[in-house]
Amino acid sequence: MSEQKLDEDKLMAGFALILDGLGLDVENDPHLIDTPRRAARAWFHELCAGLTKEEPKFRVFESTADEMVMLHKIPIRSICAHHLLPFYGYATIAYIPGKGQLLGLSKLSRIANHWARRPQVQEDLTVQIANHLAELVVNGRNGGVGVIIRAEHMCMLMRGVTHDGVMITSAVRGVFRTDAQARNEFLRLANKD
Repeated sequence: MSEQKLDEDKLMAGFALILDGLGLDVENDPHLIDTPRRAARAWFHELCAGLTKEEPKFRVFESTADEMVMLHKIPIRSICAHHLLPFYGYATIAYIPGKGQLLGLSKLSRIANHWARRPQVQEDLTVQIANHLAELVVNGRNGGVGVIIRAEHMCMLMRGVTHDGVMITSAVRGVFRTDAQARNEFLRLANKD
């Protein structure tokens, strides 16, 4: 389990202070009366749940498969560490089972969701997912992992430049880094709609 210590009461007090700092009447506005508690519960139990839960552990299945496995359009929802505004989009995760072992397909989504549930930058999220999966399936030169995340950032849309845009990040491990043919196959499949 993470050494992080989330404190729901401090979160609630912090949200009350933010609303007060905005000049809003938390005690008399019927829509705001319970907002600090609701916001604290959402951040504690949902938005930042990855901070207090252990990394997902999975059973792998023996297999003779040595070809690419890919899951496309995994929903990603996270919080930008710079402005505490959401970013959201999709991840494509692929691996070649270098240890002769397969993960259940839903495990790729679970890994992505675990690492997304915390304030961070998209670049780090991409690397965390790739590293976690690489520990499970990469074995020397036989296996590989590729992760691509495409996300829209509310910190760019709602403040500053106020433009739409999709940020794309990628991370590759194992044969996706060293073998041009494997990397090209990953990129070709990942970029299909």
